[in-house]
Amino acid sequence: MRARIVKLGAAIAAIVLALVVARTVAFAGSEKESCSTTSTDVTSGPSSDGAQASCDAETSGPNDATARASGEDADATSDASDGSDAEASAKGEDADATSDASDGSDAEATAKGEDADATSDASGGSDAEATAKGGHADATAEAGSGSMAVSSAKGNKSDAVAEAATGSNAQATASGTGSVAEAFALETGSNVTAVATKGSTAIGSDTAAPTCTPKNGGKAKVTSPMGNCD
Repeated sequence: MRARIVKLGAAIAAIVLALVVARTVAFAGSEKESCSTTSTDVTSGPSSDGAQASCDAETSGPNDATARASGEDADATSDASDGSDAEASAKGEDADATSDASDGSDAEATAKGEDADATSDASGGSDAEATAKGGHADATAEAGSGSMAVSSAKGNKSDAVAEAATGSNAQATASGTGSVAEAFALETGSNVTAVATKGSTAIGSDTAAPTCTPKNGGKAKVTSPMGNCD
């Protein structure tokens, strides 16, 4: 009887150990780092798989800096100062999201996918939003002096750039593998939009003639003070 009890106890211990190991592996594969601050610098991570979130907020507020990162070597960084809001989210292996907002501005950067990269920079009471979704997708949005810049790159190796200044608006949207959209609105009060799909290229500016190169049955369209094309 004693031998049976010992064997039963050993079997139960083995089952418990297996469950503990399985639980540990499950959590190790889904580690996330996040931070949020209003008046100081905070860093979360890196986790065992390299994910890291950094939040910086100046004391001259109110400010709000939030960052979230998940995935191997994912990195999210937000920096807010002088009454601004900055938010960064990176999800996926080597994904990188960086947002920087100053002087009463809002900046948001979202990167989702392997090696996706999103960067937003807003200053002087501006709004900047960059979204990159897909492997190696790249989105950049820069806005200054009361402007708005929005960039969206969705698709493998897609690229979107939006830059706005002096009260202007720039919007760049690239969807589909290899699509490129660039919009530059740098003159006072101008509006520039660029849309590219299915590997096409659309480049618009308020200082140069537009470029539209459709490919693979996709769309390339630009609206700008210097002319339109599609």
